[in-house]
Amino acid sequence: MNIKQAILWASDELDLVCERPSFEAQLLLCHHLKCNRVFLVANEEKIVEDAEAFKDIVARRKNSEPYEYITNNVSFYDIELFVEHGVLIPRPETELLIDEVSNIIKQEKITTIAEIGVGSGAISIVIARKFPNIKIIATDISPDALNVAKKNIEYFGLGDRIKLVHTNLLDGIKDNIDMIVSNPPYIANDFVLEKNVIKYEPKEALFGGVVGDEILKEIIDLAKTKEVKFLACEMGYDQKQLIAKYLNQINVNSVKFYTDLAKLDRGFIIKF
Repeated sequence: MNIKQAILWASDELDLVCERPSFEAQLLLCHHLKCNRVFLVANEEKIVEDAEAFKDIVARRKNSEPYEYITNNVSFYDIELFVEHGVLIPRPETELLIDEVSNIIKQEKITTIAEIGVGSGAISIVIARKFPNIKIIATDISPDALNVAKKNIEYFGLGDRIKLVHTNLLDGIKDNIDMIVSNPPYIANDFVLEKNVIKYEPKEALFGGVVGDEILKEIIDLAKTKEVKFLACEMGYDQKQLIAKYLNQINVNSVKFYTDLAKLDRGFIIKF
């Protein structure tokens, strides 16, 4: 099997799984051969070494396994991150949360941030790279997620600025915190997700309770109790009214809801 044949075969295999089967076939072959797409075009007649291993990779993708888990890599914001099973794959919409947080850091005297649910480390790493004077405490209840976050943090040389803590929310954290940032589980327990998500990604990082907003409300209460200046959270597209109603019951200075590129409600910034 040469490169051209491998791409055609893989495209056919992935036709019912991917929106862009030919593109993903090329990406998977690049991963297998450790090359770029230009190499594929320039070497169409070259025989694919260890073709059986490539077929195994394609079979995993055909079975709806996320591309990011197969390649152990995800592009996020302006960086590449290591990911594996057991940690949530960072989504493009979470980049908007970072932009909202960045605007606040530029305007306010923010020196210490706590991230609840660090996952792969995506949010904390990007913020730390953008703002060299910020210190971050990043927590997670998942040892698997913390191991992945540690690997990514060390890769970017940020171990002295991002402190990882294995705990629930901010239990045991005594540091003074200016701002809490979180992309917590916010999906309702009975919501039907796509096969590639529900089958492979960690459920504890997805589902937030019966309604879905339970953990969000818990984080809001925690932020108020800790007297932080700001709380920035991602939320579900259908949770704005629920969160707004809850905030009306407690005393906050202000709240700003923001939307994603599809104009769907995606998160909020609370000033206490």
